[in-house]
Amino acid sequence: MIKKTISNRHKVTYLTLVNIADDIQRNSTVAEACRKNRISRDTFYRYLSSEPDFIEIIIKAYEYQSKIPTPFFTTR
Repeated sequence: MIKKTISNRHKVTYLTLVNIADDIQRNSTVAEACRKNRISRDTFYRYLSSEPDFIEIIIKAYEYQSKIPTPFFTTR
């Protein structure tokens, strides 16, 4: 399960990670999606390497990039 905080300085919620996946699904780069959601790329890759739920979300986002013209992850 994705934890709500990494440390006292930086909070990453599940919603933030889903928003990143949504941006990636809309053909944003990882850098653009991270910048838009105010997390570092290091944090993105840390979650990608340690959270199975996040890995699944990102894989789906990349799969649906070219298949669905509307956002798959509608959270905004």
